Amino acid sequence: MKILLLLLFYLIGFADVFGSCYMIKYVFRWKIRKFFLFSAACGTVTFLYRLLPYLFGAGSVSINEYIIAAIYVPLIWLVLTDRSFKSLVVSLSGYVFTLSTGAVMLQPINMLTELIAKNTSSSLLIYLSLLSGSIAAVVFVVFIGRISRSRITEPMSIWNIIFIALLSYVMMSYTMGAFVGETDSGSSIKTVMVMLLVLAFLSVAIVMTIKLTESRYYSTLNSINESYLNAQKDYYEIKQTSDTEIKRIRHDMKNHLICIRELASEQKYDELESYINEISEAVKDADRLIHTGSGIVDAIVNEKAAAAKKAGIRFEWEGTISGLEISAVDSCTLVSNLLDNAIEACSKVDVAKRFISLGFRRSEHYLFMTCENSTVRVVELSGGKPLSTKSDKANHGFGLENVERCIVKYGGELQLTSEEREGQPVFVAQAIIPL
Repeated sequence: MKILLLLLFYLIGFADVFGSCYMIKYVFRWKIRKFFLFSAACGTVTFLYRLLPYLFGAGSVSINEYIIAAIYVPLIWLVLTDRSFKSLVVSLSGYVFTLSTGAVMLQPINMLTELIAKNTSSSLLIYLSLLSGSIAAVVFVVFIGRISRSRITEPMSIWNIIFIALLSYVMMSYTMGAFVGETDSGSSIKTVMVMLLVLAFLSVAIVMTIKLTESRYYSTLNSINESYLNAQKDYYEIKQTSDTEIKRIRHDMKNHLICIRELASEQKYDELESYINEISEAVKDADRLIHTGSGIVDAIVNEKAAAAKKAGIRFEWEGTISGLEISAVDSCTLVSNLLDNAIEACSKVDVAKRFISLGFRRSEHYLFMTCENSTVRVVELSGGKPLSTKSDKANHGFGLENVERCIVKYGGELQLTSEEREGQPVFVAQAIIPL
C-alpha cells in the first residue's frame, strides 16, 4: 500500500509540472525548453516529500501545495526559461492555472469517490482523487493548446498571462467554496454543471486572449510591412539614381583610360594620382547604396541612413548579414528598432558629435550585429536595460524589448553597454544570433 501511495505522489508531481510547462509553451506561447524529461524528474520531488518522513520516522505527511509550488516554480524558471523576471511570473502563472483547474475538476471526482466508498475515506482514495484531478487538468490544458494552435508563435503579454492565472484561481476558489461538503445526487449534478461552466468560461477567455494577441500581431505586421514597402521604394529610387551615375562613368571610362595612359607615358605621376583619386571619388559617390547581403535589410538600412544624413548624423557601416536565416518581419523589427533608437538618441547630441556605426561580423557559429551611437550622457543601465529619462517610462524602451524578443526567438542574446570614449558618451547594442 505504501509503495502504491508513493507512486501516486510521483505521478501527481509529474502531471502538475507537465501540465504547467505545456500551458507555458503552447497556450502562453512563452519560450521554454523541452520539458517532458524535466517533468518526469520533478515527479521525484513529490515522491521524496512523501518518502522522507517515513525514512526518518516522522509519520505521514499530506501534500502541501504551497510548499510544492515553492519548489516546482523556481525549478521550472531556472531550468527551462531564460531566467528573467517575466519568465518567473509566467512560470508561476502556468503552475497556478494547472493547480486551479485541477482543483475545479477535483470537486465532482471527490463526490464520486465518496459515493463509491459510501462516505468513508482512505489515503488511497484521496490520492487517487488528487491524481485524477491532476490528469484532468493536463487533459484540459492540452485541449486548450490544441484548439488555440496557430502558425503564429507570438507570446501573450505578461498582463494577459497574469489575468488568466488569477481568473483560474478565482474560479477555483468559487467552486470549492460553493460546494464543499455537498454529497447528495442533486448537488453532485449541480457541481458538475458548475465545473463545466467554469471550464467553458476559462476556455473562452483564453481563446479570446489568444485571438487578441494574434490581432495585435497582425496589426504590428501590417505596420512593419508598410514601413518596409516605403523603405523599399526609397531604396529603389536611390538604386536607380546610382545605376544611372555608374552607367555614365562606365560610358566615359574609355576616355578616362586614354587620359590615364597619356599621363603615365608622360610620367606626370602627381597629376595621374590626382586624376585616379577623382575618378575613385566619382565611383564612390555614384554607389551610394549600403549592401548588407540581405535585400530586406538593405532597404531598411538605406532608408535609416538617409534619415540619419538628413538629421546631420554621420553614418558608418561594415560587414554583411549573409548566412542568417530569420523571417522578413523579424529582420525588419530588429534593424529598424535599433537604428530608430540610435537616430533618436543622436538627435539630442551636438551636430558635430553625432554618429551611428552599424557593423556585422560573423564567427563560425554566430553573427554579431553591433549598433553604436553617440549620446548626450552615459546611459544608466539596470539589469542590462536602460533606465528611461522620459516621462512616459512605461512606453520607452519598447523598441529594445521588440529587438530582444526577436533575438531570443532565434536563440540569441542582446547585450547593451554604455561608456565614454575620448570624452564622448557612446551607447552600444550588440545582437548575438546563432547562424
